[in-house]
Amino acid sequence: MNKFRIQKASVCCLLFIVCCLFSAQAQTELPSPMGERLLSQDSIVRVLAIGNSFSQDAVEQYLWELAQEAGVKMIIGNAYRGGQGFHSHWIDVTEANNTFEYRKVQNRVRTNTPRSALADIITDEPWNYITFQQVSQESGLTTTFEPYLTSLIQYTQGLQTNPNAIYGYHQTWAYSHDSTHGGFANYGNRQEVMYDSICQAVQYATAMHPELSFVVPSGTAIQNARTTYLGDNMNRDGYHLDLKMGRYTAACVWLETITGISPVGFSYRPDGVDFLTAHTCQVAAHEAVAHPYECTVLDQEGFPSVNNIVPTGLVKLNFGADHTTDPAWNDITPALRTHADITDSNMNPTGILVTITGDFGGTNKNGPTYTTTKMLMPGDVSQSCLWGYASGKFGGQGPRQSATLRLSHLNPELKYEFTLFSSRDNCQDFRQTSFIVQGEDTQADALQAANNASETVVIKNIHPTAEGEVTLTVMPGSNNTSPNSFYYLNAMTIKAKR
Repeated sequence: MNKFRIQKASVCCLLFIVCCLFSAQAQTELPSPMGERLLSQDSIVRVLAIGNSFSQDAVEQYLWELAQEAGVKMIIGNAYRGGQGFHSHWIDVTEANNTFEYRKVQNRVRTNTPRSALADIITDEPWNYITFQQVSQESGLTTTFEPYLTSLIQYTQGLQTNPNAIYGYHQTWAYSHDSTHGGFANYGNRQEVMYDSICQAVQYATAMHPELSFVVPSGTAIQNARTTYLGDNMNRDGYHLDLKMGRYTAACVWLETITGISPVGFSYRPDGVDFLTAHTCQVAAHEAVAHPYECTVLDQEGFPSVNNIVPTGLVKLNFGADHTTDPAWNDITPALRTHADITDSNMNPTGILVTITGDFGGTNKNGPTYTTTKMLMPGDVSQSCLWGYASGKFGGQGPRQSATLRLSHLNPELKYEFTLFSSRDNCQDFRQTSFIVQGEDTQADALQAANNASETVVIKNIHPTAEGEVTLTVMPGSNNTSPNSFYYLNAMTIKAKR
């Protein structure tokens, strides 16, 4: 399949040109990954990331499992301080605050030792590879790097117990285009600007520090994945990675960077990540290792980036924590933020993605087991739901005025009809739930969810946006009289037509 590469526009400044020249020279002189001289006598590859939640996203979850499939024994360490970077790390070292958490993955077992000193983490293992990274909001701002990066590198070199240790830089990722992180303003709230700035900053760091002899291009891998049908769904909150496909993509990058083994074709994938999504993430990672400072457009990887599929039957969605026994219904659980393996009622792939963009409060199984709607729901579908509440206090969750779902990678040439069902049994009040469906246009309707076994909302003729997206907002209706303003979403069917 064809792949087209696009070189991101660079800032025309002398410093960047010099840094690119130094970086290009450094890339040609990198040692081969995992050369025999880097292995310990016990043939274990030891990897330490000095970072924060972004290194947590990248190395703590799936890297060990990928290395196991590759036949590589690996010990993974993460010197973690949430939301911290070069400057604050150095303050912790000089003031001996010992606020690092030492996260370690060994033999699949994950441990965490709080209140750790960086010196103790560095000397705990004869690390083969040690990486540094900047805090995310400053990851593209070279003025924030020094003298702290230099101090951290020299400090680590003075303590490490492996004379053959190799040092590298972890390139983090740009935020999602709709991120609300305050640091996004450093880049004009533009994802492309942030990505370009990060690439330039990493090249600056490696040019100024020849001892940083490799780069882990997680940021480019995420940017690559965003060009696929998966779209800009790689984050769970606008900046941290999605717990499944986002973290899996980053782990694939680390695997190939450290071992030289491509993850493309690997069978291991996290629960909830289907084969096609895993393959797309693997390719995005592989291309990033090959081209760490340019985005590779992968719009033909997996499904085409513009969906041309016409579903052969209804697309049926079951909401809640439990799985239905009817395979025609797709389970949409809060365990996954983005659900990619959506099929129609004939079990044919649709290419549609369903992303929970605004969280509900929880799940329950308090809906009816028998209904008389035209949706023909099995009892385990009508019974389960996602719920939220908009006022007062209830349980450990705070009130949310609404919850939202984003349906993306829809066929932009089709119109869609949405049938929605909400219910909660054994109610003594009115729990009207409103639905707002927004594509190129917007429609809204409401139903009485209390003790409902027969009523649905049907919203017709919705055109998705040019990007193939429709947003569903669920909220209490104006006639909702429950003290906490509860609202529910149990099930939805989608009918596509030209």
